[in-house]
Amino acid sequence: MKKPNLSGYLTLTTCLFFLVCLRPVWALATSLMPIEFSVNFSLRHLAPGISLLEVKNPWSGAKDGFCYLLMDREKRLATEQAPKGYENCTVIKVPVKSMVVLSSTYYAFIDALGGTRFIVGASSPWKANTRSIREGFEEGHIEDVGQGLNVNVETLLKLMPEVVFTYATGGFRDVHPKLQEAGLKVVVCAEYMEEHPLGRAEWIKFFGLFLKNQKEAARLFEKTKNTYLHLAQRARNSETKPLVITNTPFAGRWFVPGGKSFVARLIQDAGATYVFQDIPAAGSIPMDIELVYFRGKGASFWINTGTWQCLEDVERTDPRFTDFISVKGQRLYNNNRRVNSQGGNDYWESGVMRPDRILADLISIFHWKLLPHHNLYYYRRLPAHCQQALPSPRGRNPSSPKARGSIHQ
Repeated sequence: MKKPNLSGYLTLTTCLFFLVCLRPVWALATSLMPIEFSVNFSLRHLAPGISLLEVKNPWSGAKDGFCYLLMDREKRLATEQAPKGYENCTVIKVPVKSMVVLSSTYYAFIDALGGTRFIVGASSPWKANTRSIREGFEEGHIEDVGQGLNVNVETLLKLMPEVVFTYATGGFRDVHPKLQEAGLKVVVCAEYMEEHPLGRAEWIKFFGLFLKNQKEAARLFEKTKNTYLHLAQRARNSETKPLVITNTPFAGRWFVPGGKSFVARLIQDAGATYVFQDIPAAGSIPMDIELVYFRGKGASFWINTGTWQCLEDVERTDPRFTDFISVKGQRLYNNNRRVNSQGGNDYWESGVMRPDRILADLISIFHWKLLPHHNLYYYRRLPAHCQQALPSPRGRNPSSPKARGSIHQ
């Protein structure tokens, strides 16, 4: 019997071992965290204690994204410098111990993960609906650093946070270039570019990485996701799909969300039909008022009505709008129920993290029989007269039979 050539096996095994082991550890990156709905950030594990976080599509038409090397400050790493091939990435130690937040859309994420105590500065924290942010400002723990082009760089340098969270649009108003030039570590977020409501909500995992609280972030997202999908399934089985129009005209134009937008997806998941669902765009599209009038006149519902406080405002803007079926039926709803005395709208704070609450509101509006006991959380119905423009008790949907005659025909 011929003996096996063990030396050949050993030689092959040895060669494979050296081929793998001699490769840079950075080339062995593996996926570290499952991301289900978000498409604008990703995470890879590079080495023990080092992860690569990438932000993609930070604004519409962006050619490049941003990358960040997250290094565990609790581990003894051989180096804290960006390795070869990653020199353009910003190195950040996690968990971060101090931060500045330049968008209120991040407040709810950070607060839910217990990170408010690390915020040393924010844009207009006095307008926050998130209590811990507002109290932090009132107690002097959080400084108002300004916003947009008016961000006070001197204040930021005095605070010297480990990281500054902001956003960008690709225009001249972007503040991140001058902050980077000042030597600050800036993280550009892109949650607002997500088309799926759960895609935006999943950015809690993004912030969980900086706070080293990934498990809690995953738990909170899972809870929101399950509630959202359950509600969407119920609405999907509804017999009717009422037509819905959104937004209001401004300066002679009507900017409407595209058919692939965050708002369009919410309307669809709430069991309704968006009048501009056929427009294959995710951003805001300028339309002629006459075109919107023609397509929106027959819509049963009108939502996200801007600064309008009552139906009188509708007629004052354009008397033709009184021809709309939604106006005749008094089925106009605005997402400003939770606007505080300083003008901060919680729809754009906690609503980013909790699209399940937004969806529940919309289902209650479009199909009240599916959620007959739901109290509107972010939305309110516009009353006929402006002196009545106060939230109804406990946020009950005025279109339910208990509040007024059923108008969902």
